[in-house]
Amino acid sequence: MQAKAHFAQYLIEQAWQRTLVDNLAHKPWSWADTFPVAKLSFVHQSAAQQGGDLFVLAGASGRNLAFGPAAILGNSEVNRWGNTIIAGHRDTHFARLKGVTVGQLIKLQDSGGAERLYRVSNTHIVEEHDTQLLFAADGLQLTLITCYPFEELSERSKLRFVVIALPIDSASLPAESLVKLDRHDSISA
Repeated sequence: MQAKAHFAQYLIEQAWQRTLVDNLAHKPWSWADTFPVAKLSFVHQSAAQQGGDLFVLAGASGRNLAFGPAAILGNSEVNRWGNTIIAGHRDTHFARLKGVTVGQLIKLQDSGGAERLYRVSNTHIVEEHDTQLLFAADGLQLTLITCYPFEELSERSKLRFVVIALPIDSASLPAESLVKLDRHDSISA
């Protein structure tokens, strides 16, 4: 499953590049029932988070999650007003959430090519049926979700690890952070 998930990201990236050119939804393979809606990058990664950008699919179905993280689009769109919720498997793409720290920066690019920077405000471990953190936010918010604990081998976890990140204005970042951000763009996520 891990090999399929990582190879799929390559095909999804190709579809994403086409989307950025013409702003249309492109399937990553002919039989896909989804398309990429965002590119997710973790800025200043820890050793536990190493990896490239993640390309996010539309619709968090079990089938889509096998290929990559997926957005639960509901009433909001990526980087638009409300809560952008992205789910992923803990043993593939979202294994890197294990290394997320409060204050870490996350960059999310939408299908129009616009990028928004978010700062992790907190993390939570909740029961799978606890959906309070998924409700629409009063403003813009990014929520990342995966099963927990990360080392658990069973397929059916009753816990979820939730990362809440709030948008930041690049003007509020110290100048040295902006330089580092520019320099590390290609290795983020």
